[in-house]
Amino acid sequence: MRDKKKGNRILICGIVLSICLFVLAGGVILHLSETFIRNGIADMAGAVGIAAPEQLDGVMHLYKSGDGLRDAGEEILRQYGYGRDVYSFVPAWYGAAAYAIPFCIILVMLFSFGLYWRHRIKEAEKRTVALSGYLDRIMEGQYDTLMKDDTGSALGDSIYKAVVLLREEREQAQKAKKNLADNMADLSHQLKTPAASIGLTLSLLKKKAWDEETKQDIIRMEGQVGHLQHLVGSMLTLSRLDAGVLKLEEKEFDLEEMLVDAVQPFVRQMEEKGICFGIQGADGISLSGDFGWCSEAFGNIIKNCVEHTPEQGNIRIACRDNPIYTEIVIQDSGRGFDEADLPHLFERFYRGAGSSKDSAGIGLSLAKSIIEKENGTVTAENTQTGGAGFYIKFYHCHRIST
Repeated sequence: MRDKKKGNRILICGIVLSICLFVLAGGVILHLSETFIRNGIADMAGAVGIAAPEQLDGVMHLYKSGDGLRDAGEEILRQYGYGRDVYSFVPAWYGAAAYAIPFCIILVMLFSFGLYWRHRIKEAEKRTVALSGYLDRIMEGQYDTLMKDDTGSALGDSIYKAVVLLREEREQAQKAKKNLADNMADLSHQLKTPAASIGLTLSLLKKKAWDEETKQDIIRMEGQVGHLQHLVGSMLTLSRLDAGVLKLEEKEFDLEEMLVDAVQPFVRQMEEKGICFGIQGADGISLSGDFGWCSEAFGNIIKNCVEHTPEQGNIRIACRDNPIYTEIVIQDSGRGFDEADLPHLFERFYRGAGSSKDSAGIGLSLAKSIIEKENGTVTAENTQTGGAGFYIKFYHCHRIST
């Protein structure tokens, strides 16, 4: 506020000074003009009085009347060689001064306005820097921060209230997510223990099964228990990702090794269906991130492809690297996605038209969350040959922790 008053005082002083200079210059010019004109008339009257004193009275009366004297006087002056460029009642410096003084006054006004606007710009820059620092301190948790130099106190107070409110809401949301993750961890622990016990019991029962039909029923129950354990683990991972408490390593690893690890759980299933699988272009490419969780994410995508690829089909993974990102393209020879499903493929618990009855709709969502956490993107679309295509890009910069 003090800087603003100072700037206003500079502007007002400049305007007042310019007006005073205009008035002073006008008065000086008027006075000098009257003096020079009177001196010129006095010189002419003195010349007439000396040369022809007997005609002085008539000349003065004629001068007062002023009828046609100017043209006649100009003609007489020219006859005797007194043109405008030869003789003048006004000194040479007077003309220069008459132009220089207003010019100087204009310069003073422009200089005053220049100083004022320069001050305003500096004030605006100073205010911006102060508000930026103010916001930074508040975001760091210094809620008792006060604006210095009273730079826009009303705006500063409004920003302070808004930022504090947003930060408190964010902290509450983070606490709620962390509580959810903790609750999910407790729940998963509670579920895993009886699920493991059930699995062990089923294994014992299978050994004691009296007939083949009972054994097959037990095998199906084991599959359901395994599905339940996988579902609980996926839900726990998603909740930890949402809460930002899932710790990911930042370590360089070989891309081909990670893809091979991701596909291992599905090798037997692909062999049973006669699916041809191949990886191209991954040799020599390295990524920086968490090997295990990247393998988990790609495993979920490959699992989706295996489930939707018919017998004797094929799944291809193509990789390419450039200075900006590494791209991995996973394509299968299935029937592709329904157009209605494409916008929702990575939504949590979404089950498309071709989903299996055991699908919970969280595999692709989990893969997307992990890939984005690793500073990547994933999209899906139908290929030109009609199959499904997943396009993953990992950008070459450090992952931003949340």
